Amino acid sequence: MDMSVTSYQKFNKGELTQLLDIAREAIRGHLSTGVIKTPQLDLYHKKLLAPSACFVTLEVNGQLQGCLGSTVAYSPLVLEVHNKARASAYEDRRFMPLTEDQLDDLTIEISVLSEPQIVDIESEEALIEFLSSHKVGVILSNGNKQALFLPQVWKQLPKPQQFVRQLKQKAGWNAAYWSPNITVKTFTVSRLKGKYNTIKGKYF
Repeated sequence: MDMSVTSYQKFNKGELTQLLDIAREAIRGHLSTGVIKTPQLDLYHKKLLAPSACFVTLEVNGQLQGCLGSTVAYSPLVLEVHNKARASAYEDRRFMPLTEDQLDDLTIEISVLSEPQIVDIESEEALIEFLSSHKVGVILSNGNKQALFLPQVWKQLPKPQQFVRQLKQKAGWNAAYWSPNITVKTFTVSRLKGKYNTIKGKYF
């Protein structure tokens, strides 16, 4: 079976810092004026204008406040980041919309995804064995159900069995479910995290 690991998408800290600034401006603009002002595309390098999938994760005092994204990009990366940042702050239905008094404790993390690659997995046991040595992002899908965990989730769920179990439950399956029709895709991310008020990020 093909167990190749997805290679990292190459974005350096300077490029990711620009994306972090875009996310901050999207959030600040919505709060301060309510006017949706999209990034001026001619200010950015062509690499940041290519369509790329991303997720934007928001935390307040270390607690998740919003996380939205996509595995498929249909617009330039700078616009994807802008739109996902605004959506994570104000449209994630799991949370109340972000408020101004939360900004001092807000952190933003940008994750730019590599293109997900199908991994030929014959069983749940084979997936667990693979993940024991490859701490990558994973997408499970079957029919109309799908769930994704970013690589960062390994910090909260370090054991492969637990990681897979929680991912299945996120998709709407029970913990014991497995089917030969499940499609497994893996991906990696370039990511940068920083406080909203300073955006001095930690590069991964």
